[in-house]
Amino acid sequence: MSSPSLSKRLANFTYNSLNKVWLTKVLMFKFRTFLGYEYYRRPQIDVDKRIFGSKYGGHCVALNHLDENSIVYSAGLGLDITFDEELIDEYNLSVHGFDPTPKSIKHLKAHGMPDGFYLHEYGISNKNGSQTFHIPVNPDHVSHSTTKHRNTSTEAIEVTMQTLQTTMQQLGHDSIDLLKMDIEGSEYDVIDEICREGITVRQVLIEFHHHFDNVAVSSTKAAVAKLNQFGYKVFNISPDGHEVSFILTGR
Repeated sequence: MSSPSLSKRLANFTYNSLNKVWLTKVLMFKFRTFLGYEYYRRPQIDVDKRIFGSKYGGHCVALNHLDENSIVYSAGLGLDITFDEELIDEYNLSVHGFDPTPKSIKHLKAHGMPDGFYLHEYGISNKNGSQTFHIPVNPDHVSHSTTKHRNTSTEAIEVTMQTLQTTMQQLGHDSIDLLKMDIEGSEYDVIDEICREGITVRQVLIEFHHHFDNVAVSSTKAAVAKLNQFGYKVFNISPDGHEVSFILTGR
């Protein structure tokens, strides 16, 4: 019997190596979760769902809950609005995008935005008015943060922020069908506001930032527990436990 060809042996070696890398990452993630450095839980409710947007900027959406009249807020845009673009294409709805970062605003204006996308040059946070935004250490990165952590430099800028409630009042909305938040640590304050003020948000898609050195995993666990208390159930969670999607089901 002839031995396997060189190309086949190389293919098998590559396949086995990739499997080992993947398994190592999975085991490391589970170990870090066990030690309390990461967060993961199984979805609490089964719904039809789909990821909209790129691998970098995508979030999982519950299908059959949106139409052309839905109110969608997208907080934290960076340089990637593929999530918003695909929602607009799929449902012919409008998206209100929020980001106070000068680099993000400049990029979006230079590259153009689709019809139905409305850019608001302020961020969603826990206060109205000026707030300190810490600049990332790597100048190629765009994600500024209201929280100072190891990936932010000593430099900072002042930007305009608004609470979710103030924003809704200004835009004339009494409820939101979908709120996506990738706001670099400010999500915990906004969750508190939603629950404290009884704001109706039917889907909440969040990137949690407990991977920041100054944000404990317990903060994410407490935020999830609070949303659960107010009738929100997890319907999707990303493999790394950072992106979590909730749907309002009633208490």
